Amino acid sequence: MSIDPYSPCPGGTGKKIKFCCSELVGDLEQLDRLTEGQQYAAALAEVDKLTQRHPGRACLMAHRTRLQLATKQFPAAAAGSAAFLEACPDNPVALGLAAVTEAIAGRMQESMALFDRARDHAHTQARETDGAELPQDLVRTAQTLVQAAAQTGHPGCAQGIVEWMIDASVGTEEERQLLASIVGSGGVPPALRTKVSFEPAPADSAYRFEFEAALKAAAEWRLSKALATFRSLKPVAGESPELFTNTAILCEMLGRPYEASEAWLTVAKLRAGTPDDAVEATGRAIAMETEADPDRSPVMTITSIIAPLPTPSVEAAGGGLQLLEDKLRHDGRFDTSTFDRSAWVSRGAAPPHSVWRVYAPAPAGAPTSAGQPGNELPDRLLASLMIFGRQTDREPEAVLQGFEPDVAEAKPDVERVLGCTFAAPVDTGRGRLPTTSPTAWLQNTQFRVKPGELSKEPQAADGPSMVDRLLARQRHAVSDRFLAVWPDTPLPELLGKTPRQAAAETGKEPARRVEAIISEGEAASRQPESSVAWTAVRGKLGLPTPAPIHSAQPLEEVPPLRWHRVVLDGLPLDQLRVLFLTSLDAGFDLAAARAARAIVARPDASPEDRWEAYGLLEDRAETSLEKLEIVGKLRELAKTLGANDGMLDVAELRVRLSRADEPGIMRLLNHLQRDHARDQKVIAALAEVLGEAGVDLAALAAQSAAAGQMPGGGAGMPIGGGQSPAADAGRIWTPGGEQGGGAGEKKSLWTPG
Repeated sequence: MSIDPYSPCPGGTGKKIKFCCSELVGDLEQLDRLTEGQQYAAALAEVDKLTQRHPGRACLMAHRTRLQLATKQFPAAAAGSAAFLEACPDNPVALGLAAVTEAIAGRMQESMALFDRARDHAHTQARETDGAELPQDLVRTAQTLVQAAAQTGHPGCAQGIVEWMIDASVGTEEERQLLASIVGSGGVPPALRTKVSFEPAPADSAYRFEFEAALKAAAEWRLSKALATFRSLKPVAGESPELFTNTAILCEMLGRPYEASEAWLTVAKLRAGTPDDAVEATGRAIAMETEADPDRSPVMTITSIIAPLPTPSVEAAGGGLQLLEDKLRHDGRFDTSTFDRSAWVSRGAAPPHSVWRVYAPAPAGAPTSAGQPGNELPDRLLASLMIFGRQTDREPEAVLQGFEPDVAEAKPDVERVLGCTFAAPVDTGRGRLPTTSPTAWLQNTQFRVKPGELSKEPQAADGPSMVDRLLARQRHAVSDRFLAVWPDTPLPELLGKTPRQAAAETGKEPARRVEAIISEGEAASRQPESSVAWTAVRGKLGLPTPAPIHSAQPLEEVPPLRWHRVVLDGLPLDQLRVLFLTSLDAGFDLAAARAARAIVARPDASPEDRWEAYGLLEDRAETSLEKLEIVGKLRELAKTLGANDGMLDVAELRVRLSRADEPGIMRLLNHLQRDHARDQKVIAALAEVLGEAGVDLAALAAQSAAAGQMPGGGAGMPIGGGQSPAADAGRIWTPGGEQGGGAGEKKSLWTPG
């Protein structure tokens, strides 16, 4: 940036350079040129020289800390920012840089306290200098802290900073939108997606004056002062849910998850008479507990156990290993697994001789929700088995890896087959092993369905395909296991109790915790079967079914976690459309799907509304027949809207390939060649679909180049077009526009015209 005597001091003094360090104008301009040219070492050397001649200058201390952060010299930056802050305790730039170094060190509470002071002093400086702009350094600090908070699991802090930037018009509109998207992509728990506003004091309260003073401080973004005032009111307002709600909101923004959790639990207790409010406050408390301690017990930990292989079975030049692997190959509990040898070699490690998946056979005769007997159930994946040959520094060995309970279940069978004995897990000193929650462990269970069993069932042209049956059997297997195991699994969210134990404490905190977990699972599950499973759990635990909600303006009157309970019959179309779009954007897929079904059933819905609604319904459809039916409706709408139907062709092709519908596949390929051969987005999506189907695209491209043909006839259609396949191919609600992201990401919506 241009430096002149009337520029604001880059050290955050609040003065013009002319009045604080006029003799350094040329030097500061030189430092800026070096920094903009990324000549950080030269800039640091120059700062050191200038500091010796001009000690204690805020602008030089700020430059040094910025350069140390830019070059990832974090310990030096922390020491430098501490010295800067000690010399200039009320300087917003010094406070902001200290906030950044604290965030980098993982101390988010200390970071947010410093940033709150920086923001307060910056606003004071701006008022004292006739509305001067906030220091640019503070803007950069805010942007850095939003990213740090989002990446480290503190969405309340990140969202609070974004709200301040919007309220104070800090940064550009594009920057604020980008930061808001970073918060969303960081993964916000469902309980925290509801915007909770500060609540006023009861009209007849004796402490109303102090309460309103705290609210005024919060409105001015002096959060620490507001929190201190609310805390001081606890002796006289200890039964006020408004007080604890405001305290919890401030603690979320200031990175104090433990205190926020305690406050939300108090709110839930004080509002026990309105069960929905109490349950949602409890859900926020659980989210805050997880933010404070992501690895709280009990958790599921990945473990590795090692066993030396018996020498007689693996001696000679690998012949013994081949016999051992042949034994695994003929045992139905093992499947060979591909792996990337180069990844092992690149990090200097000897790759395994082979890798195997270990399965638990389904118990015979056990019925399931799908009505299949146990001997037709899929086998459950337990662990990964790696077989290593003899190395110069070690004997042949087997490594069994997976989640602890699954490894413990697989261990006896693997030992019998290999004739070895696994030792207890050993701490390798390489840091903590990965963990997950018991709920996530159950929901992500993997099963193996043998296509040979499914091929015995005849496939009608108008019936489910083999892939449909395979996926349905897997979904039922996951759901059945979840329903059978989850109610009696100790959970960290329940402080070590099982859902069954907690649900039995009707009207108390443990039961509210179970309700909160189930409500969030129903509302925010990405897949329809997951929502259904959560509802089934509610019945299995004997919990009451929540009542439907009647509201003419659900977005204004109903919290997001209850949107899926809104009665949609008779709801105005504009409210229905906004409910659909907002639910979809916020990740409440059950409410979005209900609204989408209601929209397509309304005769007064516009083609644009139907297009968007069918897009979500196609994405959530469980069978290929449902998908084909919806694609057909979208084709009719595409004609009405004059939309490009190339992405519809790709979406339908994916379904036809899964059904092995050769005539349909050839028809679509010909249509793509004829009408969309020059649409690079469509071609990239087609390349991905063909790759998923196992088509050798490199060989196909060579043949096409040689013969001027594409599969199915026709000339000159390139495959791939020199571009990477779109990661979002087949997201058919956005043909011709930007595609939505993958699972867990916000979907974008396309509106014709």
